Amino acid sequence: MFSQTYTFTLTNPNTVNILLSSVVNGDHHLDFSSIVLTGPSGPISATEFTPDPFTGHVISNARLAPGSYTLTASGTNSAALATYVGTIALAGSAGAQPSANGGPLDLTAGSAGFIGTPSAGAFSNVFTFSIGSPQTVKLMLSSAVGGDQNIDFTSVLLRGPFGDLLAAELTRDPFETWTLATPLLNPGSYSIIASGINSDAVATYAGTLALSPRDPDAPDNDVPEPDSGALVMAGLGAALVMLRTDRRRFRTNRPGGVLSRRR
Repeated sequence: MFSQTYTFTLTNPNTVNILLSSVVNGDHHLDFSSIVLTGPSGPISATEFTPDPFTGHVISNARLAPGSYTLTASGTNSAALATYVGTIALAGSAGAQPSANGGPLDLTAGSAGFIGTPSAGAFSNVFTFSIGSPQTVKLMLSSAVGGDQNIDFTSVLLRGPFGDLLAAELTRDPFETWTLATPLLNPGSYSIIASGINSDAVATYAGTLALSPRDPDAPDNDVPEPDSGALVMAGLGAALVMLRTDRRRFRTNRPGGVLSRRR
């Protein structure tokens, strides 16, 4: 169980969009039980925007009065710790200050979150990681639109020894999300390349990534349950009966068959 709080203060009335995101992969699984924004405008609860394996919870176009606010995210995390990320956009904000973007990701725990605040205009940010054993990757990049703040991705891809895998756009503005689920990847070095255009009112995007040694395409080798086995045997028995019946019909109807008699 967890309950984590984030605070901010408004000096003027404003409209806010908030997006919290997490991915499920293998044993990495985080479930939100509630996400609530409290302050002078009263409690405002987030709603589930997208379900597992790419979970998104949003507070959309909430009109806020001046004052101090607290965002409380509560839920349960798996024993194999998963990560969630969040983005917030204000309609009347001048935008965040551009920051360094890209660099290596720490996947010691098997999952990681990261952010990018590119300068206005076109950008291409590169995040790197390495895996020492075969792993599947699930990746989600998220951004919220608020007023003049807007990041539009043109492409999100995973580059590695095999070449490039392209992420797909899952949802569009005001809560833009791009997602990617890979097959089992070989050990080696990989890059996440996020490209797009940032608005003059500089906006921020966030990403979450989770690894798993499980192969999603592996065949199911489970032994059939007794009932299932009985059904299979019954089906085979019925097929044999039909085959014997067809043979009898063939022998009966062919020329010179049992219907012809010698005198």
